[in-house]
Amino acid sequence: MNAEENTCFSSINAIKADFNDIYRAADPRDYFKVLGELDYIIPEIAAPVLLQVVERLIRSKGRPVTILDVGCSYGNLAAVMRYGLTVGQLRDRYAAAPLQALGSHHLASYDAHYFAGWPRREDMQFIGLDCSAEAIAYALKVGLIDEGLVIDLETNALNGRARSVVSNVDLIVSTGAVGYISEKTFAELLKAFPPGHEPWIASFVLRMFDYKNIAETIGQHGLETERLDEVTFVQRRFRDDAELEDTLRLIQARGIDPAGKETEGVYHAELFVSRPPVDIGKASLRDIVRPAAVSSRGAVLGSRN
Repeated sequence: MNAEENTCFSSINAIKADFNDIYRAADPRDYFKVLGELDYIIPEIAAPVLLQVVERLIRSKGRPVTILDVGCSYGNLAAVMRYGLTVGQLRDRYAAAPLQALGSHHLASYDAHYFAGWPRREDMQFIGLDCSAEAIAYALKVGLIDEGLVIDLETNALNGRARSVVSNVDLIVSTGAVGYISEKTFAELLKAFPPGHEPWIASFVLRMFDYKNIAETIGQHGLETERLDEVTFVQRRFRDDAELEDTLRLIQARGIDPAGKETEGVYHAELFVSRPPVDIGKASLRDIVRPAAVSSRGAVLGSRN
């Protein structure tokens, strides 16, 4: 990523609410309190889409698959995809009065038993990647992820162990990291794979961010990127009028019409999926992902303009 692109992403992120503190907490209670107040929903909205992609991969490979969740925080996407939980269930759990008096260590013990009590899909494994050591540690303690990597690939390279772990991944997913990460992170991840063994990549990207440079970088590793047309996905409500107005300005500057989407007070994301051309030849993204199977709470059908 060159300096101009980095500055562009940084200036865009400057208008968004700063949630750094909640990602650095020892447990997810603040995360769900703060984001819950903004109706944060993207893991739940993304899950049915990603499960369709996962099921296609499982059929193709004839075995369970390994998923790398980039920007996994406390393992929330894994909780939804593996256990069938909703973001609302998690939010209500962490808001419950009996849990407020617990220390983080005791809460982790309760959570480990809680998640173990739900039926779990055994045909997928999750690897979490995040800059927050606290979030990764918690997700590991409670069993939401199978392995965790604490590294910022915008400024660091994969070390030997991390490279080995990543090299076994079948699908890289991101439900909100793009913008905080650039093509540099994707390029570093893809270095872990020998030619001909690249993973599929699925990214939910807020419409304020241009995915072009990332798609081009991914393309240099032999993957072709498709966008799911005519569908957008709700992430969360805007923090305030200033965040809304600045976002509308940025989206309109990209030539995108926010009417009926961001103008309704919520962030919208698009889905980009990158795969080897041979896989695209067998089934397009529209063949794999059926919008009718996506939750009506967050998927909005219509023109992308």
